[in-house]
Amino acid sequence: MRRLDRIIELLFTKPWAILPAKHRAIQELLEAHLNGANLFDFTEPVQDDEDSPYDLVGSTAILPIEGTILNKCSGLEAMCGAFSCEAFRANLRQASADSQVKNIILNISSGGGIITGVPETADLISSVAQSKNIYAYTNDVVASAAYWLASQTKGIFLSKSAEIGSIGVYMALLDVSAMYAQEGVKLELIKAGKYKAMGIAGSSLSDEDRALLQDSVNKSYAQFVSYVQSKRPSISSDTMQGQMFDADVAITNGLADGIVNELDSLISYLNS
Repeated sequence: MRRLDRIIELLFTKPWAILPAKHRAIQELLEAHLNGANLFDFTEPVQDDEDSPYDLVGSTAILPIEGTILNKCSGLEAMCGAFSCEAFRANLRQASADSQVKNIILNISSGGGIITGVPETADLISSVAQSKNIYAYTNDVVASAAYWLASQTKGIFLSKSAEIGSIGVYMALLDVSAMYAQEGVKLELIKAGKYKAMGIAGSSLSDEDRALLQDSVNKSYAQFVSYVQSKRPSISSDTMQGQMFDADVAITNGLADGIVNELDSLISYLNS
């Protein structure tokens, strides 16, 4: 149980920029494990067989952004399909310093993730784009926090059937106080600090609690929008309300720049 504490804390107490279905899938995975499914093997460390953090094809480096985005990623979280912003930043710096690399493609397949670490990673992508040709590509999905990162590249390309967008932020808290009451369980909370233990299982949020959390979500959303509009000022506020778009509509709305069905085609174009 202790090995899962951090994931549970992130899931229910932090602002997320992620597709709701992805957030729910993580929750269901944890619930299944806690109910005895034993989905995770804590005895086997995650192995990294890669000699290089990126593939180099000609003068183009390909860096993956796959899975649920976290700031730091433990072995367990990697087993759950998480992506580490911290590790990615180190890999991107390495690619940026590589004299063989002229172009960088962020090959993205992610529904987003937690906000923490994303602005710093976006800043680094923007900085690297000053010296390297850095682009984003997907033949799957680029949503929420993943789009935050993609928006800082020089161009975004996607396949015909890919989806992109979901610019928004939310926080999901479970109020289980009614269930506790039905089961005859009452929370006795002893605390110091007005907002301490806010959202703890067995309690309900006060109006002041909700206002504080809403303010946090609003600030994260405003930051997200400011990053996107700094690189793509043509995107309207109506396009940044959490919805997803297919390729054609995404290009029309300014979220993406072109349709490229195969990653190899984009690599060949850049190398030529």
